[in-house]
Amino acid sequence: MEDMVGKWKLETRDQNFGDFLACRQVGWFLRKLMTSSVAEVEYTLASDRGTFTKITSTYGGTSQYPMPTEGEFCPKKTLSGKPEVGRIFETSSGNMVQEMSYADTGDVLAVLKHKVEDGKLLIDMECKDIKCRAVYVKQ
Repeated sequence: MEDMVGKWKLETRDQNFGDFLACRQVGWFLRKLMTSSVAEVEYTLASDRGTFTKITSTYGGTSQYPMPTEGEFCPKKTLSGKPEVGRIFETSSGNMVQEMSYADTGDVLAVLKHKVEDGKLLIDMECKDIKCRAVYVKQ
C-alpha cells in the first residue's frame, strides 16, 4: 500500500468503464458524470497503518473514503446507493485488493485490484463478467 501513497492523475481508462458502473448499480446521471470527467486521486496511509484513505478531487469537489486496513467497513456513501460492506487487503505480491459486497446478502459486487508498476498505478476492476482497467500517473 505504501507505494500507492501520493497524488495520481488518470491517464487512461477502458471504454467499458460505464458498463462496470452500470453493473455496480450506479444511476445513469452519476455514471455519465463519472465517465466524462477526469478525477485526481490521492491515497494516504495513517502512521499506524490502521486506515488507508482515498481522496478524490473533481471539478465538483473533494471527497474522502477512509478504509480500515483490517476487518470490514461500511461506507457512508456507496456507488449503488444501497448498504455495502467492504474490506481491503494486501497480497503477497504487494497488490492492494478491495472487495465490495451487499450488506444484506453478502453477494460480491466488485473486486478492485491495485498495483504500482513502472511508476503507474493500475486499477483492475471487476463486476460479474465485466472487467476494465484504469491507469494513473503519479503527480
